[in-house]
Formats: sequence, structure tokens, C-alpha cells
Amino acid sequence: METRPAPDEIDLHALFFKLRTRWPLFVLALVLAGSCAYLYLQVKAPVYAFRSTMLLGDQGTGSKQAQELLQLLQVHEKGPKMEDEVGVLTSAEFVRQAVARLPYAVSYFAQPTTWLNKLRPLQVRERAVGAVPFRVWVDLQAPQLTGVPIYVEPAGPGRFRLRATAKKGALFSLPTSERISDISDVNVDQTAAWGDTVRTRLLTAVIRKDPSMVFGQEPAAYYFVLNDLNGAAGQYQGSLAVRPIDHESRIIELTTKNTVSAKGTQFLDTLMAQYIAEDLREKDQTGRKTLAFLNQEIDKLSGQRRQSAEALATFRATRGVLDVAAQSSTGIQRMSGLEADRAQVATRRKYYQNMLGYLRANRNASQVASPSSAGIEDPVLNSLIMQLSNLNEKRAELSATASGENPLLTVLDGRIRNTKESLIQTLANMSQANDIALRDLDSQLGQIRGQMSQMPESERQLTSLKSTSDFNEKNYNFLVDKRNEAAIALATNATDKKIIDPAQQTSAGPESPKPMLAWLMAALAGVLLPTGLVLLLDKANRRIQGREDLAEVTSIPLLGVVAHGSKQDKVTMLQDPKGPIAESFRSIRVNLQYLAAGLDKKVLGVTSSIPGEGKTFCAVNIATELAMAGRRVMLVETDLRRPTVAGYFDLDPVPAHGLASYLREESTLEEACRPSGIPHLDVITCGQIPTNPTELLERPRMAELITQLRAEYDYVVLDTPPVGFVAEYFVLVRFLDANIYVVRHNYTERTLVNQINELHQSQRIKQLYMIINDMHFSRNYEYRYKQKAYAYGY
Repeated sequence: METRPAPDEIDLHALFFKLRTRWPLFVLALVLAGSCAYLYLQVKAPVYAFRSTMLLGDQGTGSKQAQELLQLLQVHEKGPKMEDEVGVLTSAEFVRQAVARLPYAVSYFAQPTTWLNKLRPLQVRERAVGAVPFRVWVDLQAPQLTGVPIYVEPAGPGRFRLRATAKKGALFSLPTSERISDISDVNVDQTAAWGDTVRTRLLTAVIRKDPSMVFGQEPAAYYFVLNDLNGAAGQYQGSLAVRPIDHESRIIELTTKNTVSAKGTQFLDTLMAQYIAEDLREKDQTGRKTLAFLNQEIDKLSGQRRQSAEALATFRATRGVLDVAAQSSTGIQRMSGLEADRAQVATRRKYYQNMLGYLRANRNASQVASPSSAGIEDPVLNSLIMQLSNLNEKRAELSATASGENPLLTVLDGRIRNTKESLIQTLANMSQANDIALRDLDSQLGQIRGQMSQMPESERQLTSLKSTSDFNEKNYNFLVDKRNEAAIALATNATDKKIIDPAQQTSAGPESPKPMLAWLMAALAGVLLPTGLVLLLDKANRRIQGREDLAEVTSIPLLGVVAHGSKQDKVTMLQDPKGPIAESFRSIRVNLQYLAAGLDKKVLGVTSSIPGEGKTFCAVNIATELAMAGRRVMLVETDLRRPTVAGYFDLDPVPAHGLASYLREESTLEEACRPSGIPHLDVITCGQIPTNPTELLERPRMAELITQLRAEYDYVVLDTPPVGFVAEYFVLVRFLDANIYVVRHNYTERTLVNQINELHQSQRIKQLYMIINDMHFSRNYEYRYKQKAYAYGY
């Protein structure tokens, strides 16, 4: 037994089977994709990739001397970032400036005379200058027709013909890209001599013949197109890419793509040369501005320097004053030394007074903290302080073990008091000495200050004039030195940016199109697109495909499956008991007799939901199989609206007697019944098509007919009307022992089966069985092993 995958798993066998059954779709898709790939490779112009590298240098601007000068002048020049450099290189204005240095105005093209170009020019290749048999020089000052192909053809010895047609065109000023006017119905057709100036309203140019090539050397037509500057710059900018080769590197890589090798390399080289020239121009401009600034400042200082020197000389000549700088310096030094000595004496005096006040306040205390000797240079005072400190330590040690009346403590207290008195007397004497020293220092400072204040006013003015003269002289000499350095830097200025790798093509072949990639994409498209289409159609198909689809919508038992057959198979099936269709109905007959307990079900009704599902075909073949099994069978055509049973037995399709005439009591049963030509099988056809089929089937004569046929035949097979179209089926269902519902493979909608399933579940139709008709075994995964060739061969 075959194991089916879980619902959430993909059954690869079923998937490949569905794809294999649609192999013509894959063949068609591969052919179409291959044709598209071939056309793409023929039409797409080869595009070549170009690469160059350039070093941007450090982030400084100009020479080292100029940088130092800018720093001294507090001019903070920030270096550009890598992103800014890339932005400048790829900006529209910078690319426009570079393209302006190229021969952008004329583009040359060759149009091969191939079958692809018969209807419209699809296969066109741009050529470099010298690759077409003519050259064009346009007048950049005159308005020119842009964007329109202008064909050049030979027109006899020494002459050529210009030809151009277009529905719309425009006149541009090529250098400025100014749109001058729009032109409708462009038509240029003019003949001129090689080398003459062609002057028309749409074109002003000189066209000369290129002796290196000859018209007719290759089967192609040649034309040129005029480009304005902005349009040409936009094309170059669109293919330009600039990036650093590494995150921390100052080396950038410039890449572009073009259909003409010469144009790609020329553009990158020109762009880099333009960038270096612009950088050098900016640095020269900085140097010139620096030099101009220095010259301006030197001119100002020259006047000030001259004025200050004249003022100093005049003052000395009129006042007769000598240089008093040395005297002033000595007085200042003396005054500074005395002030330092006074500060030191004042500090010692304050320290002594603080210490004296503390000792006097604690003169009678038995235990006081010893004063610090830090900063005291007098040996006597240091000795007394150390003696007092030692006595305090001894008393502290003795008081820890002896009582207050110990004689040793009394002795130590006396020595401590004596030491304190000596220390107080010494501090008092030293404070008096410091007071005397301070008065002496104040006297000396007063004398020096008096001398300084008594300097003549002329001496102070002389000092001021000399200082101003010296300041101007120093600044003047400094700026003159820097001007010389700036002049040398400007004369020897060089850019720190340089080209590392000139522009060159990255590979021998074109960047695109890639034939292998195009064929691979075509192969993938030829496989994936039909695969997706097959899966989409399969997912969107709501028609019954097999037993699994029926099991999803209904639990009605399945009697069997009828194989698909050609028209010839259906014609000969009654005479060919070994055919695939006969074998299918043989299996249905066995299932009907044994699985459906057919012995007690003598009246069988065969129906479907809509016309075209093959209910009559199944009814005829079921009746035939039962008759061939030795049973007496009567086939009654109760579908009185579209009778087709007579066509299966070569009977008169519109006989005088039939079921309709019998129900109207115009015929007897013997007159209505006709032999089928198959042993044990009789047929009652419709006869004349009635206008009231429902009323006829509701008559009691129909019930009498069924009762009589039950008694005379083993099986009675009724070809009933479709259950979903008319009401006659529900009139006949009360006579039926078993109901056979026919669905057709890839024809019957699931919703129709839902309707019959609801009737079965509501018990309106009992003893219901199903048949799948017209099953294409080769197209169905469930019945893939039941090929027509093996239907009966086993």
C-alpha cells in the first residue's frame, strides 16, 4: 500500500507527476525564454566596466609653511571628510565640469542591416570616433537638434546626404543645455559636399569624411546624435561610482560603465585630472590670499614703524634724555627683594605671636600640647620647644602609673612651668625683634618707592616710545619673514592628491550582457514560470480530479472510475469487450452487484449535476455490462428534454413510439420497447420530445411501467435528468432502488458535489453511489499506473 504524505508535507512524487503531465507547457516556456535570451543578447549593446584609483592625501590644505602661518593667524581650516570628497567627485556640477572638457556633443552609432532592424532599429551599437566613416564638428554657439538620430549616407562623388525624421524634437544650446524651442514633425533631408558647413534651422555643423573607413565596408547604416552638456553629464553621472578601498584608507576607487571603451577611460581620467586641478587651484588661491593679507599687514606696519622711530628720535633730541632702562630695572629688582623679605618677617612675627598667646593662655595648666617647631629657624627657640615636648611625654608616662601626689610628678610640673616661662620670654623677645625688622624693611621700601615715583615724566614717556618702536620692529620683521615663506610656498605649491591607477578596462570582455547568465536565466524562467503556473492552476482548480478530491467533500461510496477514451473508443466500446472503457464498466458492474448488494436493487437511476458529465454514456454502458453478464436488462430514457440514448444503438432518434407517447397513452409497452442489438438488452427511448416532461413523469402510468418492468426484467436502468437542473429527477427518485451519481474528471465543480452530498445527508436521496467518468489516467497521480495500454493486458 502506498504511503501518502501528511497534509502539511509536500508530496514530491505528486508534484513531479503534475509537472510531467504538462511537459508541452515547459517546452513552450523554454522555447520562449530561449528566444527572449537570444533576442536580448542580440539587441543589448555590450557594456564595458572601467576602474581607476586615486590617493586623496592627508586632510591638510596647502604646504606645511602655509599651515603653520594659518595656525599662527588662528585660521582653523578643517580637513575634508572622505564622504565629502566622494560627494564632490560624484556631484552633478563637478561631473558637468569634467564632461565639458570632453567631446560630449556628438555620439556616433552603427545600425547593422539585419532582420532585427527591419521594422525598427533594435540592434544598434555606439561607436568611438574613428570607427565610423565620417567626423562631425558642431557649432556650439548655434541652436542644435538634440536627441534625434541623423543618418549620414553617401550621395555620389564628394557628397553626402543627411536624413532625420521624428515626431518630436527640441533645439538646445549645447554648452548651457538651455532649451530654446520644441519641434514637431522633425524632417531633415539635405545633400552637401564633404567639408562644407551645413546650415539649417535645426543643425549647424561641418561633416568631413574619415579616410580610415569607407561606406559599405560593413553592412550597416551610420548616424550621429547631438547631446547637450547636462544630458551627457547625466549619463556619465548615472554610471559613476566612487568608494574608498578600505574603511581607514585615503585611496578611493572610481568605476564606471560605458558601451565605448575610449569614452569610459577618457571620462575617468578627465574626472581625476579635473579633481586634482581643482584641488591645486584652491590651494593656490589660499596661498595668494595669504600673501595678499601679509602684504597688506606689512604695509600698515611700515607706516607705524616709521612713525614710532621718528617720534623716539624727536623726543630724545628735544629732551636730551638718556636710556633709563637699567636704572628702572635695578629699582624694581630691589623693591621686589625687600617686599619678599618683609613678607617672610611678617609671617614669622605672626607665628611667634600666635604661639605666645597660646602659652600665656595655658600658663598654669599642668598639661598642654607642645607647640610645633616646623618653620622655626632659631636654635634657642627650637631647643626650648623640644625640651617642653620631652617633659610633657615623661609626665604623661609617669601619670599613667603614679598618683597625683607623687614627688616625681611635682618635680616634672615645676620643670614644665619653668620651661614655659623661658619659652614665653624668648617668644616675646623674638616678636619685638621682628617688629624692629618690619619697621626697617618698611622704611627701605618707602625710600625705593619714593625714588621710583620721583622719576621724571620724560623718562616714562621715553620708555613708552621705545617699547612701541621695538614692538613695531619685531612684528614687521616677523611678517616679512612669513611673507617670504608664503611666496616660496606659493611658487612651489603642489597637490597632495595623485592618480595611482589610470583608468583601464577591468576585463577583456564586456561587463554585460553575460551570455552564460542570460542562458541560465532563460533556463530558470523556462522551468520556474511554468512550474508556478501549473501550481497556480492546480491550486485554483475547483474541479474533481480523483478519489481524494471526492473524499474531501463527500462520504458517498465510489463504485468505480471510467477511463477516458477517444470518439472511436466510444463508438466501438459496445463491440469491444476488451477495451479500456468496457473494462472500466465491468469493474463498476462487479462493484454494483457485490459491494452495493445489487441483487435486491433492480431499478437503477443514473444522474449527474449538469449536462456534459456523461450520465447517459454511463447508463448505456452499465446496462450493456449487466446484459453481457446474462441478465435481462431494460434501459429507459427518462431524460425527456435532451434524449441521446438512440445514438448509442443506431436507432431512430425520433421514433413514433417512445416513453413520451407511452405516458400519454398513445403507445403500448410493446410499441415503445425496441431491441438494442445487444443480447438481453431492450431500450425505451424518449420518442417525440414532449412540452410537459414533468407532468408526464408524475402520471400514474409511469409507476405502472416501473412495476411491470420490475416483474419482467432483472435490472431496469433509468437515464434520469440532471439533478441540479430540473425537478424530474425528484419525481423519479421514489421508483429507484439505487442511485448512481456521475461526476466527470476535471469538469464537475466541487460545489456541485456538495449539493448532492447535502441531499444524501438529509436522506432525500438514499442508496447513492458515485462514478468518476472520463478519467485521464495519464494525467492523474492517483491512477498513474492504470495506463490505457495496460487496462486489460494483465
